[in-house]
Amino acid sequence: MKLCKVKLVNFRGYKNATFNITNLNVIIGKNDVGKSTIIDALDIYFNDAPIDINDLNVHIPNQDSKFIEISCCFEVNPQEPITLDSSENTATCLENEYLLNKDGLLEISKIYDCSGGKVGKASIKIIAKHPNNFETPLIALKINDLKRIARENNINSTNDSIKKEIRKAIFEQTANLTFDDEFPIETSTKDTDIIELFKKFKDDFPSYMPFRADRTNTDKDKEVNDTTKAITKTVVAGMEAEFQEMKNKINAKIQELASKTLEKLKTFDENIANTLKPDIDSKALDSLFSFTFSCDDGISFNKRGSGVKRLMLLSFFLADAERKNTSNKGVIYAIEEPETSQHPDFQIMLMDTLKQLSTANDRQILLTTHTPEIVKMVNKENLIFVQKSDDKSVMVQQNDDIELKKVADTLGILPFVSYKGVIFVEGTTDIKFLKNLNNLPTLKAIVDLTQFTFIPLHGSGNVDTWIKENYLKDSNVKCLYFKDRDDDDAPTIVQDNNVIKTSKREIENYIPFTVVENRFDIHFTDNEKQGWTDIDVASVVVNNHGIHLNSDNKQSEKIIKDILQSKDVWDNITFSVADFSEFQNWFNKIKVFFDA
Repeated sequence: MKLCKVKLVNFRGYKNATFNITNLNVIIGKNDVGKSTIIDALDIYFNDAPIDINDLNVHIPNQDSKFIEISCCFEVNPQEPITLDSSENTATCLENEYLLNKDGLLEISKIYDCSGGKVGKASIKIIAKHPNNFETPLIALKINDLKRIARENNINSTNDSIKKEIRKAIFEQTANLTFDDEFPIETSTKDTDIIELFKKFKDDFPSYMPFRADRTNTDKDKEVNDTTKAITKTVVAGMEAEFQEMKNKINAKIQELASKTLEKLKTFDENIANTLKPDIDSKALDSLFSFTFSCDDGISFNKRGSGVKRLMLLSFFLADAERKNTSNKGVIYAIEEPETSQHPDFQIMLMDTLKQLSTANDRQILLTTHTPEIVKMVNKENLIFVQKSDDKSVMVQQNDDIELKKVADTLGILPFVSYKGVIFVEGTTDIKFLKNLNNLPTLKAIVDLTQFTFIPLHGSGNVDTWIKENYLKDSNVKCLYFKDRDDDDAPTIVQDNNVIKTSKREIENYIPFTVVENRFDIHFTDNEKQGWTDIDVASVVVNNHGIHLNSDNKQSEKIIKDILQSKDVWDNITFSVADFSEFQNWFNKIKVFFDA
């Protein structure tokens, strides 16, 4: 289960903000704008950290809006077997029960009622694309209610003693199912027959580990304490399955003894109770262990300087990056201002380590920072830009919505731009193509493209607009534009010789047709070979030769373009003398432009 989206409503400065979470997330913004709020909100969500009335947004206009909502969306296997009925041990899946949202994600909201002047206990809701044909979601109904609906609508189930089978029959045999894209399903067990889903899913949630910048100086110094907790959580994560098996055995033994106790109780009075169900509340495995560190001379590690203790944190991340994870359970590290009390060399080591950690599917990183040098080490798609809007609420910008100038104003420079400058391109495959060329020693000797920041503008028209408007003219950033020829014969605006335009239609046209034929096991026609420099390669492969890698043709074309930049394809490429000469001209132009 992987976190991929967060929504905050009425939480501190956030009135209503939704943002995506990837494997590596760098939260930037001015002081007191709401960066740490994101880390705190997730701590409340995952770890039940304290929440109080002061966390309610102070700019809520009316009494009806006095609630706080923290929602998380997770990537899950939609068909993975899961038990949802409290009175039955039968497996179903989220897809069959229509419990995924419109994006196919598991979305669970924690909503806190604040209308009484204090924060109430969280109500848990699943937000799903769910049928609205029934007054109450079928998943929440008891078996007699399900049978009644089936009977009233002449619906036959293959097994009317199992709730999931009755629900399946009702869904399948109900004419004209209609859906709400955001149907809230209450998971309280008070009036329904659904299990407490938040507890059910919480076992599979990724472990959330926050490391904060503000530290205490007590004997239980939080800097060290957080690291020891992280070590414990990480170690026990690989033993969760064994621990769960042991818990199940213990629970079964408790239930067995409870049943025997009920039998003896009935010998005194048959009417005292019909059932005796133990409500078992067991602790998490990692909460059962704690430890401290001491150095060679017996001095407690928490008496060392803040910088040294941060190095301990860095060492933990290094060790975790090298460790082979044996657990399927993910981990989210949330780190406030990793640059605090650190030498610049250690800041770079820390960021390199976190970037390496984030390449694992089971590790996600969130960090806040004010330091441009930290931000320059990541890509634009890793940024979460937080700023105040005109109505004093906090808004979040990501990817193409990020305004470069505002980020530059916030951190003092354009953070994700290398000191050498920027090369703007039409799309991500252009970046991959140029970086593949950069691996050729002859071209790399002319200029090393790793010195520059690449930014895709997603389309030839966007490149032309950026050239014309020169958005970064007031900055000290040098900008060069790399543009496909396409079918556009219109002249390109050139300022200070800052545009490179391909001689062929697109970069795919530089891949020899024999390589494309071998990769996709197809044969191009004579006309396609003769017009190779001018055809839309990906479109021809899909539409003329039937290579469909996705149900959507445009997506298939995108996948094909990515494949053509893969290592196995490039290992088989030999460029013509003319093409290689053109590449040399590109690299020479890049060198001359940025050295000027």
